[in-house]
This record gives sequence, structure tokens and C-alpha cells, in this order.
Amino acid sequence: MQREVTLPRRRLLLGVTAIIMSVGVMFTVALRKKAAATPTMDWINETIDGLHYAVLLPANYKSTKHYPVVLYLHQYDMGNYRNGLLKQVEAWFGTSAFRTRHLAIIIVPMLDQIKDPKANFGGKHTGHAWKDATIAALKHVLEQYSADPARIYVTGNSMGGMGTWDMLLSYNARIGSNDHFFAAGMPLAGRHQTANPVEAARVLRQVPIWAIHGAQDAEVSPEWDRTMAKLLSDSPTFRYTEDPGLRHDVWDSYYMRTDVWDWLFAQSSAYETSRP
Repeated sequence: MQREVTLPRRRLLLGVTAIIMSVGVMFTVALRKKAAATPTMDWINETIDGLHYAVLLPANYKSTKHYPVVLYLHQYDMGNYRNGLLKQVEAWFGTSAFRTRHLAIIIVPMLDQIKDPKANFGGKHTGHAWKDATIAALKHVLEQYSADPARIYVTGNSMGGMGTWDMLLSYNARIGSNDHFFAAGMPLAGRHQTANPVEAARVLRQVPIWAIHGAQDAEVSPEWDRTMAKLLSDSPTFRYTEDPGLRHDVWDSYYMRTDVWDWLFAQSSAYETSRP
């Protein structure tokens, strides 16, 4: 009898101990993940028209200089994890190599897709496009800091790649239908779901664009980019890279490449003497 009573108790104690240890391990892992997602750069956090966004100034920023500006548009869901998003982009914009080579102001708008699951930056069939608020954030930064108006760029991946196409159509420095901001753009794994590609090609024929897509992308089809590449095959300002070995996450490879950023920062709208 004594054994029969003692054995279950021992098992119970061992079980409770295992659970406590398991919870402890999970808690430790969670803490490590949280710590790993903590941004290390001096981001400036702002909100405008209900949109939260973060700004990273170049090292040793001086108001007497004029800096290029990069508007970065994130992929779906990342705006819900602000620290994780900033930590992600620090791998591209926060390295000493990037910050030494390209003194630039970086703007990262963050969509709350917990509150609004269909929120997007534009270029999609459905959902609330936060394009106006994103442009308001850009304007606010241009008012606050010393920027080079001829070197304002937009880039983004996945949902942000769709937004990049949309921003380029509406706000390119050449013949944008709205304000003329962007000297060039770089959409990664993106497409436009509502624009007519023939009309889009007409609007963007002289706008510097480097579109990048993975040939094996099963989430966002490369067909839009392939169509634009055909329609703009005679344009000296359009580039298309379709990587045969990559799927959707092309940004993990291409945002780490020096030549990609060198190309973008070499573009300028200063050649224009007039705008329509």
C-alpha cells in the first residue's frame, strides 16, 4: 500500500517539476527572442493621421547638409511587431557599411494589421490603403529634416512591393498624378493588382525602377513584373531581375547587396528642368 501511494506522488512531483522546467525554458526563450528583437539604432518614433512610423537619421546628421531619403514599405503583418520590424531593417539600413556608404534618412511606416487586417500601402484590390497617411509621414519628415528633394526613393517587399509600384505610379518625380516625390523605386516580390499595365508602362517609362522577383515565388506571382519588363524593354531606366533560385523572400538576399543600394542612390530627378 505504501508503495502504491508513494509512486503516484513521485510521478506527480516529477510531472510538476517537468512542467515548471518547461515553462521556465519557454519563458527564457521568449525573453531571448524579445531581447533579440530589440532595435539597437536611435529610431525616432512619430504618428501622423493614425499611422505610426519610425525615422532613422544618418550618423552625425547635420542640418546644413541635404540627405537622400528612403521610404521603406514592409511586408504583411510586420507592422504589428514594431521592434521586430525595426530589427529586421537594421540588418539593411543600420550596418556600418550602409551608413558609411549611404548617408540617408530612412522612413519606416508601420501598418496595424491586427486592428485592420486589410490595411495596405496601395496597389491591392481590396482593403484600406494607407497611402495618404504614408505620404503625410514623408512630407512631415521632409519638413523636419534636411533632405535632398531630388533623391527621394521608395522601396518595399511583398505587400510593400505592391505599395512601391502604387507609390511610383502616383508620386513619381516625372509625371506622377499627385505630388512629384520619388526619383526612383525598387519593388521586391511585388505587383499591382488594379492598374492597367500598358498605362502603367506609359507613366513609368522614364522613371528609374529596379524590380526584383524570385522565379519560384508562389505567394506573389512574377507575372506583373514580367509584363512590365516586356512593355518597358526599350526603357533605359527600367531593370528587372528574376532570380531563378529564389522564392518569395528575395529581400533576404537582395537588400544585403551593395550593388542594389549603389544603383538606387545613384538615381536623381535633378535632370528634370520642368514637370507637367
